[in-house]
Amino acid sequence: MVAVTIYLAVLVAVLLGAYIKYFFRQRRKGEPMIVPGNFIWGNGKDFAENAVSFIHKAQAKFGDIFTIRLLNQHLTIIADPHTYERVCKEKNFDFDPIQEQVNNNVFSFRLFDARKMIKEAGKKVKGQYLVANMVSFSKHLDCAFDDSVNVATQNENGWNEAGLRSMASNTMFRAIFRTIFGKGKNGDVFEPNTVYKSFDSFHKYFNFLWLGLPIKLFPNACRALEVLIQQPNSQEIMMRDDVSDYIKFSTEFMKANGQTETDIIGHNLVFLHVNYNTFRVTYWLIYYLSKFPEAREALREEINDLVAHKAEFSDSDEAVEMDLEDVEKLPVLNSIVNETIRYTSGVFMVRAITKDTSFEMENGEKFNLRAGDRVAMYPPAIHKDPEIFENPLEYKYDRFVDAKFYKNGRELKNPLLAFGSLCPGKKLAIAQAKWYIFNLVHQFDFVVADEQSCVPDVHYHGHEILPPTNDVTISYKRIENVKKLELVR
Repeated sequence: MVAVTIYLAVLVAVLLGAYIKYFFRQRRKGEPMIVPGNFIWGNGKDFAENAVSFIHKAQAKFGDIFTIRLLNQHLTIIADPHTYERVCKEKNFDFDPIQEQVNNNVFSFRLFDARKMIKEAGKKVKGQYLVANMVSFSKHLDCAFDDSVNVATQNENGWNEAGLRSMASNTMFRAIFRTIFGKGKNGDVFEPNTVYKSFDSFHKYFNFLWLGLPIKLFPNACRALEVLIQQPNSQEIMMRDDVSDYIKFSTEFMKANGQTETDIIGHNLVFLHVNYNTFRVTYWLIYYLSKFPEAREALREEINDLVAHKAEFSDSDEAVEMDLEDVEKLPVLNSIVNETIRYTSGVFMVRAITKDTSFEMENGEKFNLRAGDRVAMYPPAIHKDPEIFENPLEYKYDRFVDAKFYKNGRELKNPLLAFGSLCPGKKLAIAQAKWYIFNLVHQFDFVVADEQSCVPDVHYHGHEILPPTNDVTISYKRIENVKKLELVR
């Protein structure tokens, strides 16, 4: 009996010590206020229920900087958008441990010489490489659109019908996938439709895996990952004529650093994870243009005017040539894409604090932040701030047309924080979304059934773009006698 008592006492002492080390936090002088939370999971439940609402309530009570806890991870939230540049420039706020955490916890690999790899590989989606990627993407998209029009399943009026997820994955995700990895052989498991279905299932558990929960707790994620890792070996992918420069460089870099095929597969999935968010943006673009016909018609008028102008320089039987600069100049298109990202974003910009830091906010206030903690900005809370965006819970397609936005009486340099500050492929992702929706509106009529609707699922805040709460049915058909478009360098 005495032995049992001793064992229990030791166990309690160990558990108490672990709790104090990993969970308990006593605020020190000069540190931000701590948001009270649950004994075990801290503020995790409130954040998971509705992160924007939670952040807004904490900001109203504790100010523009405060510390929360998600399980054993302490995060200092900076809610002032004017301080964004200071967060990005602070040398003691490091992204490397975050990407290591994602790579290890979610995709089970470690990237050697990660900083150099990310810097050099990131160049392969910018500048001339961005243009080359877009030309490749446009060709794959043309094929995907052609294949999406199934004469055998059309109704008597020529309309095709599908779930919006299916329609978007069969066009946008397929085009993105083949732009990255090229076109494989018939019978490959690693092909757009199979990968989309598995990745969609796997992605639901991203937040739990990122925080360090074992994947074995989530059988659906395990089954999906078993499919996703069935990739051709790197040598086979590298031999494809249409594989992207990014995959070529990253694969060669990893091999030169002695990384395994398993590591390369893990990295391919990380890159696919990043690009998956572009697919989600497209889903919402289609949905909101269906639900707001005034937005679709305003965009169609803008597109038709540009196509008519460019057609003056083309023969009547030739495709109308466009370049990216033409598309970038369209104010309604730009506004629709920006508003869709604002309305559906869930991105969490997190950095590791590498040293004890005295951090100065834009207003001059200084706070002490601890080494080993995380610091974060949560753009969706900024995007839904009624002081910045009038009626922020309403979708307004023309919100960003010739508009400026203010907080505390000062104009914001960055009112829209899309995909995170360090994303090298941000411009490519937005260019792909714009070209997709430009072509869809130019070539197709489409509508979501009046009685069907969906909203961004707030339980997935932390994902860069929120998924829908449910799928809807879309009907679409090709518009007759429209000019073919060709994206040129």
